[in-house]
Amino acid sequence: MKPSECQVCGGREWMMLTTTTKPVNLGDEPMAIDKDLLSSFKFRSTIENFCRTVGWDLYSINDTRAIMRFSMDSGSTQTVFILKYDSTLEFSCPSSLKFDDTDDIPHSLSTWLLISNARYKFGFWCIEKIEDKQVFSIIHNAEMSLIDINYFCKIVDRLVQECDKFEQTIANIMNS
Repeated sequence: MKPSECQVCGGREWMMLTTTTKPVNLGDEPMAIDKDLLSSFKFRSTIENFCRTVGWDLYSINDTRAIMRFSMDSGSTQTVFILKYDSTLEFSCPSSLKFDDTDDIPHSLSTWLLISNARYKFGFWCIEKIEDKQVFSIIHNAEMSLIDINYFCKIVDRLVQECDKFEQTIANIMNS
C-alpha cells in the first residue's frame, strides 16, 4: 500500500497498487514502469508481444494504431481500437448503437451512461463521431509509462465486457 494525494482536494488516503508488481514512484518524478516499452519504435512490437502472450489475435496494427476483435459469448463481436498519442494510449470500444445526429440520441440513455461512469474505475462512456454517425463508445486513456501486460489485459477485458453488456441490455429493452 502506498499513500496518494488527491489532485483536486489535496486529501491523502491509502491505495492498493494491484495492477503491477513493479515499483511505482509516487513522489515528484513521473511514475514509470518502463518509459520505452510503448515508445514510437516499440508500440507495434509491444502490442504484438502482449497479444501473443495472452493468445489474442490482432486484426490490424501499425506504428500508431492497433485493432483487435473479440467474439463474445452473446454472439456479437466487439472491436477494440488502441491509438497511440504522445505519452498516452487511448483504448476505445465502440458500441453498435449509432445515431445520425446528436439530437436523435435519447437523453435518458445518455443520462444512464453518465451515471454508470461514476461507478467505473476503468473506462468511461462517451459519444464519438465515427464515419458520420454518433456512436456510444467506452474509452480508457492510460499513460504509456504505466502499461504492463496485466494493466493492458485488464483495460481491454473491461471495455469489451462493458460494451457487450451495454449492447445486450439495449437489445433486451428493444425486444421486450
